[in-house]
Amino acid sequence: MFSHPAMAPYFEPPAFSPGVPQRELRNRMGLMTHAGKAGIIPQPEWEALSSPQAKILNEDDPKTLFEVLDDVPVEPGRLGSDFDVKLHYSIELWQKAKGINRGRSVLACSLAHLIAMRTLVEDGYDFILEDNVRAAITNPEEDDTNADGEIYCECAERIWSAKQASVEWESATRQMCHLRYYGWLGSRPNLEFVMNVHRPQMQFARKEEGSDVRTVFPFPIESDVEKHLGKDSSLSASASNMTSAKAKAVEAEEREKADNNKDKRTKPGGTPIFGAFAYWVSAEGYDAIIKSLQKDVGGMLWKGKRMRCHQVKPIDKIIPRRIKTSFSKTDSQDGRKHIHVATHPAFFRAPMLTSQIHSQWDPEFCRSSEYQMNQCNRENGEDGQAWRHLWLTKDESDIVDHRAVHGKWLTLTELAETRETQSSS
Repeated sequence: MFSHPAMAPYFEPPAFSPGVPQRELRNRMGLMTHAGKAGIIPQPEWEALSSPQAKILNEDDPKTLFEVLDDVPVEPGRLGSDFDVKLHYSIELWQKAKGINRGRSVLACSLAHLIAMRTLVEDGYDFILEDNVRAAITNPEEDDTNADGEIYCECAERIWSAKQASVEWESATRQMCHLRYYGWLGSRPNLEFVMNVHRPQMQFARKEEGSDVRTVFPFPIESDVEKHLGKDSSLSASASNMTSAKAKAVEAEEREKADNNKDKRTKPGGTPIFGAFAYWVSAEGYDAIIKSLQKDVGGMLWKGKRMRCHQVKPIDKIIPRRIKTSFSKTDSQDGRKHIHVATHPAFFRAPMLTSQIHSQWDPEFCRSSEYQMNQCNRENGEDGQAWRHLWLTKDESDIVDHRAVHGKWLTLTELAETRETQSSS
């Protein structure tokens, strides 16, 4: 993608951050190794767990690995139950993670992102991309070139506009951006709310004039949706007699369930936008994320009252929530104002590239992406023209063509079967 004629003049070749094989999280040493690389294990514990003694204990009997922590004090200020805070972070993490089963792939994804964030901050990269994204570019045969004879690149223009808008906003408000989204998505009802209600009301007004100014807006949260729908954001009647902590736990559990059913929504609700496939985080933002996670295993692994095992929070929920909480110092200094979302995404999810975590939502992702692109490009219809603005593989272009003609999204496997049927007939 970055070698495309429209991209190459503007981007250096990408550096690839290693993924985390979920099978390696099944044992103590594997989980500790990747969690240590991700930076979430407190430094004294990590030094002990990465020592030669730990390796010897693990080889002799993996169950004795945590004996290396006997002389390491438990970090003060940890969050959790009275029982949890008495444990070392590493031990609590293992006890809660060893039974996550299907959630192990989500945990692997989260750790891989945290490792990539460390690389971005330490080596000064411009943004993090997942391998399932496609850039907004233009066709060399149809588009203009600039004064230097270089092909115009829509992706580069959108990134530059978002970055400049952030700088202008920082100058105007003296509130620094610590997380910037160059790509984002949401359920169709939530996208309609964000793009037609929240964005016009909340976006930063740049000095540029025109009806299609590219800028940024603050990260939307659930209370924005509730306010739009006229709902009372206070505790429900069923929770009003509960303690504050218990009520919050009930609300959190219901919120997670709602987010897990986002493909069935008919009205906005839950987390307005999701996705961590194209973003930048500041050094201060990364430090805030790591420090907060080091104090709270529950920031990654949670369990509802009626659940048999712990669930894993996806990284696209962890990042904005930790940034928002860390920088929400006063009512007037809302932490989400430190999170900027590009009004015109530079990157979009690839069409029907099978998700390793939630493939059942792939068609809905495509429908939402198409709506989002049409809104940004001021186009209408579902004839697949919006996808022509993206860099796509041959298979992905064929999938888009098939959908335009037959009205159905095909998986790569179904595309191969369709081609075989056509060639044999």
